[in-house]
Amino acid sequence: MKRAFAALSLFGLVLAQEAHRVAITHPFSPVNRETNFLLVWVLVFSVLIFGVVAGALAYITWKFRAHPGQQGEPPQIHGNDRLEVIWTLIPVAIILVLFGLTARALIQVNQPIPGAMKVEVTGYQFWWDFNYPELGFRNSNELILPVGVPVELEVTSKDVIHSFWVPGLVGKQDAIPGQKTRIRFVAENPGNYYGFCAELCGPSHARMLFRVLVVPKEAFDRFVEAAKGYTPPVADARGQEVFQQNCMACHSVQGKMPPAVIGPELAFLGNRVSLAAGIVDHTPENLKAWIKDPAAMKPGTKMPGFPQLSEEDLDALVRYLEGLKVEGLDFKALPKF
Repeated sequence: MKRAFAALSLFGLVLAQEAHRVAITHPFSPVNRETNFLLVWVLVFSVLIFGVVAGALAYITWKFRAHPGQQGEPPQIHGNDRLEVIWTLIPVAIILVLFGLTARALIQVNQPIPGAMKVEVTGYQFWWDFNYPELGFRNSNELILPVGVPVELEVTSKDVIHSFWVPGLVGKQDAIPGQKTRIRFVAENPGNYYGFCAELCGPSHARMLFRVLVVPKEAFDRFVEAAKGYTPPVADARGQEVFQQNCMACHSVQGKMPPAVIGPELAFLGNRVSLAAGIVDHTPENLKAWIKDPAAMKPGTKMPGFPQLSEEDLDALVRYLEGLKVEGLDFKALPKF
């Protein structure tokens, strides 16, 4: 009984944490404040309409109920023209108000921001790629942004329809093969924001996560400068050999957009706060488990497992991958949203 209660408590805690991650009622950007404002109005009208309709139904059911001993058909009511006009005009007025508020929100959300930093967002089954064409580097599964700087994301997909969604920062935007859609926002607070794919896209749709790491501008500028002149460090020579023999056919460690993308970019893996497209925290133990059997963590993943690697080679590979980073930057201390 105690175990069942503990399991239920843990499950409730997880649900509470996930609910906080997807709550747009904690806005950290002008875009989310605008959508949150619209949501409040919609909820107010929804509750009001439900209360009036349910209350009227309950009143009429009670008022005109059949009484003991009542015979025949009760007195018939043939309507009230004034009341019918009123309950027609009120919904029309509500619709017009919501139409105006929605139009205002759409204009605000879709308005181009002059001088916005461009980032190309590409969805794959089941991970995300982020290319910074104006800054000359690329990262996967973690979008790194500066505080207070306008951003324009150009969103697309290379296989099926996905949907880019960061509840704490910005609304959903479909990633459609062969098309480019845009989404603009300004992140106002540093933090580790949870991102999701919001369109059913295959067996690991629920595990197609990512992070948006919003950092102070000074830290972002240091990261950009290091990324521009990035040379992959070799923390373990044997690990580099293992990588070249087993991983290099799919993964790049240069921090640049290669001619053909097969797997996520690993140039800054050592700086990441998560692994496997955001589904687990970044630790050496989780990295080893992911390399040995990725399908156990993420059903449907296209990455093969490497159970044939010896413990020595696996440890060396992990040390090499952990060393792929920009020194002096720790994103793990960012508050989580």
